[in-house]
Amino acid sequence: MNETKVVFHWEMLFYAIIVLTIVSLIILLLVIPVKMANKRGRSGFGWFLFCLFLSPFLAMLFLAVLGETDEKRKERIIEEEKIRNRYRNPVNNNSESDLEKWLKENTGKSVNDYYSNR
Repeated sequence: MNETKVVFHWEMLFYAIIVLTIVSLIILLLVIPVKMANKRGRSGFGWFLFCLFLSPFLAMLFLAVLGETDEKRKERIIEEEKIRNRYRNPVNNNSESDLEKWLKENTGKSVNDYYSNR
């Protein structure tokens, strides 16, 4: 009788694991700057393209140096002020914080002006 031998190439499995690991690392390196950009109020897609064509490490460095946008910083500060006011005045459940009221009353002023007047 003819016996058919099944030959399993361990080398191919090893190469497949290496390729999958490398692809996973590349995807991770592309996702990290996109998450950083979104967290800082910047365009995730734009920074994805930057990573794709130049370098994810360079993108992470630029994002760290650039920091938050002014709008994102303002949103973060207002959110932090809401949290502070919630703990300062637990009974008073105002929907608007003092900072938001002050910013509406004093258009053209910045958050720094609010804290320098206190």
